[in-house]
Amino acid sequence: MSDFYTINGEGSIVDLKNGAEPFSASGMKSCPTCRGPLRNLNRYSRIVRRALIDEATKKFIVWANMEFIPLVTRMQAIEAELRETGIDKVSPATALSGPLHLKETRDHQISGIEALTRKENRYKTIIGLRREIKLFLHRVNEREQPFGRIYDLVQDAYRHRGISVNLHSKVDILQVRNRLLTTVLLIRCDYAILSTFLNDRKGETSASSPSIQIDLTINRKDCEELIAESHSRNQPGNTVEGHLYWARFLALEWSLAKPRSELSQLLDKARGHLQLAHQICNKYPGQTAGMKSEVKAVEQMLRDSTFYMPVSNEEKAAVYAAMAHDFRGTGHWYYCENGHPFTIGECGMPMETSQCPQCGSPVGGHNHRAIGGVKPATDMERQFGKFNIRSEL
Repeated sequence: MSDFYTINGEGSIVDLKNGAEPFSASGMKSCPTCRGPLRNLNRYSRIVRRALIDEATKKFIVWANMEFIPLVTRMQAIEAELRETGIDKVSPATALSGPLHLKETRDHQISGIEALTRKENRYKTIIGLRREIKLFLHRVNEREQPFGRIYDLVQDAYRHRGISVNLHSKVDILQVRNRLLTTVLLIRCDYAILSTFLNDRKGETSASSPSIQIDLTINRKDCEELIAESHSRNQPGNTVEGHLYWARFLALEWSLAKPRSELSQLLDKARGHLQLAHQICNKYPGQTAGMKSEVKAVEQMLRDSTFYMPVSNEEKAAVYAAMAHDFRGTGHWYYCENGHPFTIGECGMPMETSQCPQCGSPVGGHNHRAIGGVKPATDMERQFGKFNIRSEL
């Protein structure tokens, strides 16, 4: 009991020790007399149930990564196809019967485009993929995770009993990385749809004949929310993505909308976003691999008052491929000093240092020796070693 609770000199339990430290289901004890589980005994139920939650969370991490990688792979393939077919000007199958307003939420914008392009095959695949990304984003939301559901139930029970307790300090087991990655992927998908649609209908979006009226203020606000949360979660790669897409959405609007004074002011703000992206890339080169070239490409877009779909980034694709490789059953699992799991590929032994994708604490090591605070996740390897997890890449 002393491993999990703080006990005073009289032998009484006075507090919990580190609530985020993961447990192993394989280490759960049974009654020495009948060998039955101890989960129903008040003395042990907290420990046993926390172990079960941790095991469910580990399964969630593996499942989320296995589902995310194929979505990214398909997005890359669709972008490449749209770039190739965009070389030859495609005549819209459906002409506009009146002005189209792309001004409200991103969902509303895409719905309007979908209604106009039902007869155009090149949009069906990417709009179908967008639906899958949105569904996956809902499934990796914190409230849908094992601990998130229990957190909501406990909060509800406290409310019914009139008890006011702050549980926010106990929810650091919740996994936010996949939600942030999927949020970036959805923004990327929306930008691809918008840029392809507007490029196909350039003649209908000129300042002299504004059949399509665009205002992407809400799109940029979504990017600002992504930037703020990614920064607070120590996720430099996703922070850079937020800055990049903020500037891309402005470049998209700048090249097609009527000249307005507020757009000119926003142009300086976009340059500020790109400058911040440069600084983050310089500070975290390992976690922003290949993004410097994207920053330069967006700067060129703003200078030329044009827009285009991002070119496939080989370094970023390699990062996603490495993510898939890490979850194929190769390498080894570890915990950072705060108990968040991560993997090391190849031989599975640490050869360089990095940051935990969840909390930003140091992970890895040198010469096959882990740095202080990093522990092997032997329980996790036993749990998933029997799984045959294959990459989709």
